Amino acid sequence: MPAAIIYENASRPLKTLSPEKAPFSLNEIFEKLQNKIRGRKLRPGVFGIVKSYNWRESNEKNIGKAKVLSTTSNGEESGSIRFENYSSHSTNYTDYFKARPFDLPFERDSARNVKDISTTAPISDKKSLDLDFVEIIQSGPQDSFVPHQFQDFRRQWLRQRRARVDWQKMIQPCVDNMAWGQVKNHWVKLNRTNAVTSEVIFWDIKPAREFSKIFIQSKTSDNRTKMIGGDTWRVYLRGPSSIAATLFDHNNGTYEALFLIMEPGIYQLMINLDYSLCDGFRDPPSDWFIKGNAQGKYQKDGLLGLLDDYLIQPFQNGNPIIINVPESKLNISLIEHLRKDLDSCSYTCNHLWDGFGRWENNEWIPFLDDSYHWSMPRQYQSAGFLWIYGDSLAVRLVSSVQSRALCSRLYWGCGRSYNWIYPVISEALSKQQNDDLDFSSEKVIETIKDVLRRREMQRRDSVLLLNLGIHFPISVNFSTFQRLVGDLINVLKETRINSQGDRVPKYPAKVIWKSSTAIHKEKAEVKNKTNWRFFTTQVST
Repeated sequence: MPAAIIYENASRPLKTLSPEKAPFSLNEIFEKLQNKIRGRKLRPGVFGIVKSYNWRESNEKNIGKAKVLSTTSNGEESGSIRFENYSSHSTNYTDYFKARPFDLPFERDSARNVKDISTTAPISDKKSLDLDFVEIIQSGPQDSFVPHQFQDFRRQWLRQRRARVDWQKMIQPCVDNMAWGQVKNHWVKLNRTNAVTSEVIFWDIKPAREFSKIFIQSKTSDNRTKMIGGDTWRVYLRGPSSIAATLFDHNNGTYEALFLIMEPGIYQLMINLDYSLCDGFRDPPSDWFIKGNAQGKYQKDGLLGLLDDYLIQPFQNGNPIIINVPESKLNISLIEHLRKDLDSCSYTCNHLWDGFGRWENNEWIPFLDDSYHWSMPRQYQSAGFLWIYGDSLAVRLVSSVQSRALCSRLYWGCGRSYNWIYPVISEALSKQQNDDLDFSSEKVIETIKDVLRRREMQRRDSVLLLNLGIHFPISVNFSTFQRLVGDLINVLKETRINSQGDRVPKYPAKVIWKSSTAIHKEKAEVKNKTNWRFFTTQVST
């Protein structure tokens, strides 16, 4: 089942429980474990610091497995934790704890006034039971394992996709700490997270084609355990394929990295800390756009003072963390099974391509293996016009499709608009133009309306492929960009009365929102350059 973890700093042999090793019954062991955990200051997603563990596989087909890991004390506050009826197939420990809010000795409000944002973990009481790993065997119906697996897969699949579009959840740990120049009490540089001292405290590595996860515990440079969120961790996996994990900030010092590996084999976890203390979510100063050129760009170096908040720290000095992902033992594809299950837009939307997948041999392979091989009827006649609106990526896209069937057979033509914030006629000229004016959403929307008013776009079979790309979130604050998108949607929904007296769309062309390509700021030559300060993974998601 889940793979053994190969971890360079694993410090001691594994001690799986067996009758000859333990002088206690399973019930006694479980009771001792509960007593051991009570009184510890646990947080969602954290069972404790895990040195190492493995799985002992049973030959019985009707056996399920649950694991309970020992914990290290993080404080003196007490909390009651119940483990009854907890399924081994449901590994979302955050959901487990959220279902028991009154058991948790902490406040959920991210705006709380926290005096102690970290704590130093004392040495565990050596007199208590030294229980590294408990394997609990649960008997059940022979065919119950796959349904449980599917339900867990389904939950993680939906959870990962919601995380991509749930901006409120994304900014929750920093919702009151995004203004430039604002420093909350105790959120000073002394309390920055340090990637060298931080730890991976929990592993749940599943076979290929199932979701795996790790939990990272943030710590300061002097080894204090963090109790707040706001860090930006970046987790990649490199092996037979290359995958980017989805990160969840649990707003308590722990971060969950969730990933779906499709190809079995040996993978290296590459973990980096980009920002801490909500620095990855900072809004530009109120006069940021004015201080730039007419496009709100190219602010002078030094305008924001000394910048050192882009950390790019490798986890534990870059010491390799290797995992072994075994082959799947399932005789069905969970993804294909999921396709049949998700037939409602309340779960997912067929008109929103999720963009999740992996790289294998320099080829992008989406998890949803949709076929893009299309053909047209012999008698098909080109109809409509395709207009691509965006930045330099839009220019490249038009160049790549201009001579292909998309622009010569499916549509009878393609056009483009090149913009940063406003239209760009000449890059050299746009860099030099200055007007000392603030951002104008009306000017942006009017430019888009000019495209929709074009004669070739006054058709229902014409399409506007629209991208308001990375130039916006790095030049204006988040709320301003939100208002721009909201105002634009209202414009696109406008109607009019036609000559037959019917109410019809004012702009008949279909509009497709194109998202932006993932950024790799870590590859930039200058890491803390002023005019690129707000070019972060968070604002560009």
